[in-house]
Amino acid sequence: MNDDAVEQPEKRAPQTGLIVGALVAICLAAFVLQNTDSTPVTWMMFDGSAPLFVVILGSAAAGAVLSEAAGWVIRRRRRLHR
Repeated sequence: MNDDAVEQPEKRAPQTGLIVGALVAICLAAFVLQNTDSTPVTWMMFDGSAPLFVVILGSAAAGAVLSEAAGWVIRRRRRLHR
C-alpha cells in the first residue's frame, strides 16, 4: 500500500489571533489590577472620582472614536470633491 494515498490528519498550529488575544487580555488584566486607586475627575461641569484604569481606558476609547470619526469625515470630503 502506498503511503501517499493515506491521508494523515493535519497538525494545526495554534491560531495566532487567539494567542495574541490571550496576551492582550492578560496585559489588560494586569493593568487593571495595578491601577485601582481612585482619582478625581473633572469634565466640563461634572466633578467626581473614578478608578484610574477607568479614566485611562475611557480616554483611550474616546480618542479612538474621535480619530475614526475624523478619518471618516476626511475620507468623505475627498470622495465628494473628486
